[in-house]
Amino acid sequence: MSESDNPNGNLGGIEAVRAARIEWRLGQILTAAVKLLSEQGFQKMLITDLAKEAGVSVGTIYQYVDTKEDILLLVVNDIIESYRREVPAAMEGIEDPVERLAAGFRAYCLVVDAHRTAALLAYQETKSISKEGRERLMRLEVETNSYFSDCIQAGMRLGKFAAVEPAVASGTLTMLAHMWALKHWYLNSMFDVQTYIRSQLSFVMKALIAGEYQKSYSHLVNFS
Repeated sequence: MSESDNPNGNLGGIEAVRAARIEWRLGQILTAAVKLLSEQGFQKMLITDLAKEAGVSVGTIYQYVDTKEDILLLVVNDIIESYRREVPAAMEGIEDPVERLAAGFRAYCLVVDAHRTAALLAYQETKSISKEGRERLMRLEVETNSYFSDCIQAGMRLGKFAAVEPAVASGTLTMLAHMWALKHWYLNSMFDVQTYIRSQLSFVMKALIAGEYQKSYSHLVNFS
C-alpha cells in the first residue's frame, strides 16, 4: 500500500512538527522566565508578566506548568539537561582519562557560558523550589558530577592522577565552571570564556596530574 493510500502515512511527520512546536514554545517561555527572574526575582514575577514577555497567553503557560514554582524548576532543569547532553558528547570516544576530563570540563564551562543568567538564578532561587524539586535536581547534579569523578578514578588507577577524593575533585571542577557565571562581572574584564577555561584547567591539572606525567600533558598544565 502506498503512502497516499494510507490515511496515517503522514502521522509521524505531523507528530514531529507538533513536538517541534511544543519545544519552540517552551523555549520562548523559559527565555522570558530567565529574563524576568533575573530582573524581578521569583517572588515578584507574575504569570501575567511572563505571558506578556513570552508573547503567549496565560492559558498557554498553564499548558506547560501547574504552578509558578514549576517555571523555576524548568529553568534550572534546562541547564542540567544541557550538562547531561553536552558533557558526555564531548567526552565520547576519548580513551585517555586526562584528556577526557579536560574535554568534559570544557563542555561544562561552555554550557555555563551559554546559560550564565540561568546558572546564577539556580544559586539565587533554588530555595524557592519545593523539597521534592530540590531533591530531583540534586540527583541530576550528582549524575553530572559523576562524569568527572569517573574520569578521575580511571586516571588514578593508571597512576596518571594523584590520589585524591574523586567526589571532592569533581565538585571542585563544577564549582570552577559555575564561577564563570557567579563572578562573570569581574572575570569578564580579564578573560574570554576560552581563556578562562584554559586557566582553570591549568590550575586543576597541576594539582591532579602525577608529577611524572606533567610533561606529557604540558598543553593542559601550562597556561598561556
